[in-house]
Amino acid sequence: MSWPNNCCLLILLTICGCCWRWCCCSPSSSGNGSNILMITMGGTKSHKIPFWALGRALIKRGHRITFVNGFQADFHVDGLVEVTPKRLVQYIRNYTDWDLVGARYAGQQPLSIFDAIRYPIEACNSLLSDPATHRLLRRGVRTTTTRTATAKASVTAEEGETDDGEGEEGSHYQLAIVDGAFPECALGIVHSLNVTAFMYINTVAFYTGSLSLAGNPVAYAVTPHVFASWTLPMHIVQRVANCLTHVFADLLHWLCMQRVHHMLRHHLGDAVPHPYVLASEVAFILQNGHFSVTPPSAQLPNVASVACLHCRPPAANLSQLDMELSQFMDAAPAGVIYLSMGSSVRSSRLPAALCQLFVAVFARLPHHHVLWTWAAGNSTTESLPRNVRVRDWLPQQDILGHRRLQLFITHGGLLSQHEAVYHGVPLLMLPVFCDHDVNAAQAVHDGYARRLELAQLTEESLYRAIHDVLHNDSYLRAVRRRRALLHDQLASPLRQAVYWTEYVIRHKGARHLQSPARHMSFVSYYSLDVFGLLSGIILLALQLLRVFVKYLAAIWRAKTKKTV
Repeated sequence: MSWPNNCCLLILLTICGCCWRWCCCSPSSSGNGSNILMITMGGTKSHKIPFWALGRALIKRGHRITFVNGFQADFHVDGLVEVTPKRLVQYIRNYTDWDLVGARYAGQQPLSIFDAIRYPIEACNSLLSDPATHRLLRRGVRTTTTRTATAKASVTAEEGETDDGEGEEGSHYQLAIVDGAFPECALGIVHSLNVTAFMYINTVAFYTGSLSLAGNPVAYAVTPHVFASWTLPMHIVQRVANCLTHVFADLLHWLCMQRVHHMLRHHLGDAVPHPYVLASEVAFILQNGHFSVTPPSAQLPNVASVACLHCRPPAANLSQLDMELSQFMDAAPAGVIYLSMGSSVRSSRLPAALCQLFVAVFARLPHHHVLWTWAAGNSTTESLPRNVRVRDWLPQQDILGHRRLQLFITHGGLLSQHEAVYHGVPLLMLPVFCDHDVNAAQAVHDGYARRLELAQLTEESLYRAIHDVLHNDSYLRAVRRRRALLHDQLASPLRQAVYWTEYVIRHKGARHLQSPARHMSFVSYYSLDVFGLLSGIILLALQLLRVFVKYLAAIWRAKTKKTV
């Protein structure tokens, strides 16, 4: 065959191969990719982490992401547009200007019930009154297809600020992914945008409100409340307390939702349904739990357990990321201890007495090197023991995955707990607020953690707890077993999350997965009306029998009198 013919054949094969790859092996199985809206109203920055992980994975498959949240963007991700309404950002900053550790350390309630109730109402007002939200609602979508390479990934709204980037007018979102914590305001936006379908990422594993509204069975007897610290099995007193806690919390939530509904109607119009009605139409729930780290539970077909979807292996070579940090960890004679109190705790506001307590204990462990996430002043860091290194921020997963790490001292945040199990690191937990107590209780129950109460913390108790976890092999064996369970899945949590996200898009909301139970009342769902009807029938039958017996008795007495 001549050279021109060979060349033509080669070109033809190349074109065919490219066409086949484009048609059959495209990153997204839903055509050219979809416009996806993500919204989290979470009051701590950790709520963004699962969305970041899922968003990156979806972008790689050709989807376009718009992410609305209350925190300034830390970095640029191609294909991801972060909308950070200024009023929401400022509200969360003011609301979270708290001293959680200080309150818990002093034996006080870190967050009052009133503060917990007012957050979804006030945060919703801040979001819906912001110009950035108004522009989002007017445009219907912010696409990234025509954005320039130099466009910013964060859109922060101020009064009079112009739109950041032009997109296709009239386009719409094929899917919304909403945080299962405080989702009601976001659902109002989703409804107003007429999004085809929405799904949840339940960032708080023990929170069951969104599951229950979707028709998922939430039996109080085997579902410890998120604000409690019980583990399974619960004895009778615990079950009574747990049941009352669920009922009381549901009542408070219902009262709160009346205010939120009023807020939605005020900003979005009277046609907005009640938040409970909106929530019942959720297409799918990505539950941030797994039987390896949370109690096993019954789940409907539109629920998938994706705990640790943000987890990843450590950097292959930590020295390439941070030479000083790598050398410090490698040089530890007896191993490394890592201390971080999470994103919900402002490390700069840790009580001085607590910091001094930590320093005193670490000084008693000279053969262990300690890494501490702490925004301390220069005068403080100069007085630290030589075996302690302090930084404002540390690459947590790279540290947890380091071969020299032996112990993670944490506040009990869910993501930190998941990362510790993923990397096989025992825990010492100092719970602060919200779900920290129930997370710590579960970790202790599973055998891979020790728990200490901040209000009762002393230098000796902390030292003994650290010594126990470091030298008792049962903690390491337990966490390695849990790690094996977490890793033993058909597909990684992130791949499962991506699959189900695209499944919902492909099937236009996947309504065939939704349970009819989501539209049933409490009375109907638990067949109380059936028991009532059957009880009524039985009582009526007994009453009729009573009347019949009395009638027969009367006839018998009448015959007896005639005979006499």
